[in-house]
Order: sequence, then structure tokens, then C-alpha cells
Amino acid sequence: MALDLDALLAACADRLPQLEQQRLMLYAGANIPSARAMAAYSPALSAYPAMGPTHCKEQPETGLVSELEIRASQAAMTLFKAAWAEVRLASCTLANLAIFHAYCQPGDRVLAPAAEHGGHLSQRRGGTPQMAGLVVEDLPFDRTACRLDTARAVELIEQSRPRLVVLGRSIMIKADDIAPVVQAARTVGAKTLFDASHVLGLIAGGTYPNPFDAGVDLISSSTYKTLPGRPQGLVLGRDPRDAQPLRDLLDTRMLANYDAGRLPSLLVTLTEAQAHGAEYAAKIIANSAALHGALRSIGMPVMAANSGEIYTHQLLLPLAKSVDPRGVMTALQAHGILIGTCVDPSLADHQALRLGTQFITRQGLEATHMSEVARLLAQVLQVSPCGRLQACPTAETGASSQQIREMLARFPLISTAFS
Repeated sequence: MALDLDALLAACADRLPQLEQQRLMLYAGANIPSARAMAAYSPALSAYPAMGPTHCKEQPETGLVSELEIRASQAAMTLFKAAWAEVRLASCTLANLAIFHAYCQPGDRVLAPAAEHGGHLSQRRGGTPQMAGLVVEDLPFDRTACRLDTARAVELIEQSRPRLVVLGRSIMIKADDIAPVVQAARTVGAKTLFDASHVLGLIAGGTYPNPFDAGVDLISSSTYKTLPGRPQGLVLGRDPRDAQPLRDLLDTRMLANYDAGRLPSLLVTLTEAQAHGAEYAAKIIANSAALHGALRSIGMPVMAANSGEIYTHQLLLPLAKSVDPRGVMTALQAHGILIGTCVDPSLADHQALRLGTQFITRQGLEATHMSEVARLLAQVLQVSPCGRLQACPTAETGASSQQIREMLARFPLISTAFS
């Protein structure tokens, strides 16, 4: 039965308390801003257009928007060691599309991650690059190591001489070795783009390598995963000369208007990341490592970084090929556990659960609590005869949900602080 408007609004109002107190949020692509960042969103700025370059808008009384564009850009530049930043785009998908149009021509060759290796629709063959008329070829991937195959990628760049090389994926359980790839791209005259959507907060906190240190030309990202902000897009550049092509495209062909009301919130999030991002990122990594160990200790198969490698917020739980991935996700949801599914990059035609630690870290859970999280997962998942996971049909829904509520009741509300 469809809800009426009042019921829908009531459900929306109840959503945050549910996430804070009743759900174990392990979805790898979710986070929530601080109370200050949420309160900073400005409906008044959203209600009024501000078209055109900073301090050269077509509308009157847009000086405040221009000042916010400058301040948010400067904060992003400082945090990520960028020469310039573009803060007006609504999502990373649109940011990637703008990059394709600004720095490529129809028919240009692009190397990018394949869907079967975790490539996002805004990067991969058959996705957003096709809207710009680009010819996309898959980057080589090492299924055994679950990371970019650096040596083969260098060879492919030298052979195909692309216009652009896209790095970063939506499935990233460890850091890739990108410096040789960036150097090979530079040698053939190609630009490099690193999509940092999932690891942006880890880059801000210094636990994941900054792609600019490897010589990457451009970084694109969303702002709501390991960076706990409101959803929007961000583009960062290493070379000041690369800023103008993108800005010319946005000002003349792509951004008639945009939601300027997001800018104060973004500025707060970036400022908070400058102050608290290192502590937050370190806790995420510690939780990932601890959860990895806790899951292994109770006999659950799990894919994550190996000893000596760089952890991210992501761990993968491989699923049996015989099960319906969405069915497993729905079963977990019934127990109050929210985890998404993804391709298993280690094995063709297989799926996995993609687990993230960034949200529970915001709730205050630390490494010492990961054994409790692992036990909750073990109550609702079981190892199948093939050694991969499936939903446990005998798990008691009410018991799991009650344990989650009791566990989360011990921690402060996530909306009250960044770190």
C-alpha cells in the first residue's frame, strides 16, 4: 500500500535515528555529514541562480556564492595538495563526463577499469565515456592480487597511446601501484585521471597515497563516502594550466545553474577533514584490519589487503555462485545489517558482498569492537560447501536486530561530530 505524503515525510524524518540506533551500516558507499555540515546547507542559495565564472555571474547579489566558491576551492586545494579545484558539479559521474569533454575529442582512446574488475559506470566501456564519443579499452587487472596489473598496463599504454588513462575503481580493497602507469602515460602524451570517490577521505587523512604524489594530472571524486560530506562532485588538478579547459566547458556549455546551497556544507566538511581527517582515516584503517582478522578467526572467507599492504575501508565477502546476491542483501537487511553487493574481481562471473568500515567508525566503533561485528555477520551468513558465503536460513531476525540496537546504544550519535 502506497504511503501518503505525510507518511513519506515521517519516514524520512525517522531515517537518521534508524541509521544511528537500529542499523548496522556496512555499505561501502555511505556516510553522513556532521551536524554542523548538515546545518550549513543553505536553501536560500539553492533558490537563486548563480550562472557564470566566479565574481562574474549573470545574476545580481551573487557575491556570496562567488566567495563560497573561492573558499571551498581553496580548502580543497589545501587538503589535497592541488593547484586548482572545481567545486560546482553535482556528482562524480558528472565530473567525469565534464573531464571527458574538456580534455578529449570524440574518437579518442581511453584506458579505464573494466566493469568486471570494479570499474564504475562513469569510467568503463559502455558507460559515461561513450556519451562523449570516446573509445574505451579495459585496463589490465591482476585477479590474484586484486589490483591493477601495473606492468601490463604500462605495456598497453605504450602500444595503444591513449588520450586519457582513468585510474581508481569502485572496488578498492588495497592501493594500486600507479606511478609507473602515470609515467608511461606522460611519455605518450596522455593525461591521467584518478577517480578517488571511495578513498577521498583516506587521502585527506594520509592513510591512502595521494595520487598527485605519483604525478596524476586530475582527481575526480564524490564527497560522501570516506569523506563524510553531502553528495556532490569534486575535480582537483595538479597543473594550473589544466583548469581553464574545464572551467570554459562548465561556464559555456554545462552549468547553466547549480545548487550553490551545497557550498557552505562542503566548506565545513573540508575544514573538518583538515582538522580531524587524519584521526578518522587512521581509525577506519584500524577497523578494517581488525574486522579482517576477526572474520578470519571465526572461519569466514574474506578478501582484504594482505600483511604489509595498504588497507582501505573495503572488505569483500565472496558469495557462492549458486545464491542470488540480491537475496543475500535482502536477508541481511531483514536482520538490520546493510551491505551492498558487487562483482568479485578475483573470479569471473562471481559476486561478493562489499563491506565498508567508514560509517561504523563515525559511530564510534573501534578495533576492539570488530569481533562483535564479525559475530553478528556470522549469525546471518554461513559458509557454503564451496567455501564461499550464503545467507543462513535459520538465523533469528529478532535476535540479531536486538543485538545491533544494544551495541549501537553504547556509542554517541554519528551526527554530533566529525571524528
